[in-house]
Amino acid sequence: MGKRELRSLIEASEQKTLKRKRLSNVSEGTTVASHVHEGEKSMGKKRRRTKGLFDGSKKMTSTEIESYTIPGTRKIVKAGDTVLIQAPEREKPPYVAKIEKIQRIKAGRREKTVVKIRWFYHPEETISRRRSFHGAQEVCLSDHYDSQDADCIQDKCNVHTFKEYCKLKEVDRHDYFWRFEYKAALQVLSPEVVDVYCLCEMPYNPDHFMVQCEACSDWFHPSCVKLSREQVANMDTIQHHDSVVHLSLQGRRDLLNKLTACSAADLFSF
Repeated sequence: MGKRELRSLIEASEQKTLKRKRLSNVSEGTTVASHVHEGEKSMGKKRRRTKGLFDGSKKMTSTEIESYTIPGTRKIVKAGDTVLIQAPEREKPPYVAKIEKIQRIKAGRREKTVVKIRWFYHPEETISRRRSFHGAQEVCLSDHYDSQDADCIQDKCNVHTFKEYCKLKEVDRHDYFWRFEYKAALQVLSPEVVDVYCLCEMPYNPDHFMVQCEACSDWFHPSCVKLSREQVANMDTIQHHDSVVHLSLQGRRDLLNKLTACSAADLFSF
């Protein structure tokens, strides 16, 4: 992923009253592929330990420790860090979790390090599944706490809030973001009401290219207003970023001429 400049969209959303919609009422124009196999339930119990802990046959003692070094690396993790956990199925993406506590557990002569974690769910693991407005790096903060062998940790990662993520100048494969919370046992996502944009009235996906009208400050997907990204790039613009274009007066007129889904009076005032 390349450079991203989305500060103006976030600032605009803080200054302007946006259209809002219940998440359950947000309709999809196309079916979004899900990594969850058909019939697989997105319950909290679906997340299982990738390796067994002690079987409890011996008396165990635990000691909280400050840090843990990921095997094969020099990376040190502590409580409060977010990490990637190896999924049981190798072909699936790693799980994302926040470390709450690190413990060294002893049972007789056996010893291992265990992390107490709070899971982030991938959208496809929730009851709503993955939808077109979900970003590739989007996860949902869950209320599902668990214990895992520390040696299941693959790497460190960063999990940002939605606004923090949109303001990043550079993002890489270890940058994730969340905007929804997920109650795993109840299978409930919150918030239920979300801001929506464009003629399609969809929540914002930071991976999708958008244009902003300077007159009304609303944001549009070029495809929704019958424009290609190349057409937008060739318009007279005052600013041009990788993910956002601010249209000048002539650009707005060109955009206006392309609108077919609704009347110009409803969208722009010149």
